[in-house]
Amino acid sequence: MKNYLLFLSLLLLTACHNYTIDQAEVTKTLTEFGQKNKETRLKIHTKAGDLTVRLYDETPLHRANFLRLVKAGYYDDREFYRIVSGVAVQGGGGMGDQLKYTVPAEFRPRLIHKKGALAMARYSEKNPAKASSPTEFFLITKGRFYDAEELKNYPADLCNTYLKQGGEMLYDGEYTVFGELTEGFEVLDKLAKQPITEGDKPLRAVSFSVEVIE
Repeated sequence: MKNYLLFLSLLLLTACHNYTIDQAEVTKTLTEFGQKNKETRLKIHTKAGDLTVRLYDETPLHRANFLRLVKAGYYDDREFYRIVSGVAVQGGGGMGDQLKYTVPAEFRPRLIHKKGALAMARYSEKNPAKASSPTEFFLITKGRFYDAEELKNYPADLCNTYLKQGGEMLYDGEYTVFGELTEGFEVLDKLAKQPITEGDKPLRAVSFSVEVIE
């Protein structure tokens, strides 16, 4: 009886943490999930304070994927394990907890890597389709400030955004931006200033969890 209960407990634990999706079913699964789950506002809790983000409807697969993992508890206890000085903070499961699927890229010309942009990283740069990691995301903390000549191919309003806020123009068309920070910029600034070691790793663990708001 004890062995049966142990087996049942392990089975339930596995079922509760079945985060992955068969690659052939990714678009179908995420589309169906997104149609049933419409939330776009989430809160990232850290010891430094909270970050409120809005997910874009224009990137439905990424919105659904992130929301699905949040609701499944994947981000209940994770870390920002990479802080690239003056560029971004990156978090998720890290290299030791990769899910075995990717999310098709959803590049949109008007969704840029401005300060506060929420984007998905990639498992590998050897990825011609530039498909996203399902779990590893980053927030642009500041990036560069560009001059008008460098931004001449951007519409005037997006050009102004980069001129005033800064960002990482070279990431546009490389990584999918699927949301943005709406509250907590002072918290993002605190995270960006955390002391780091070689390899952009924070000196002390920067843990976080994610909660759906609406």
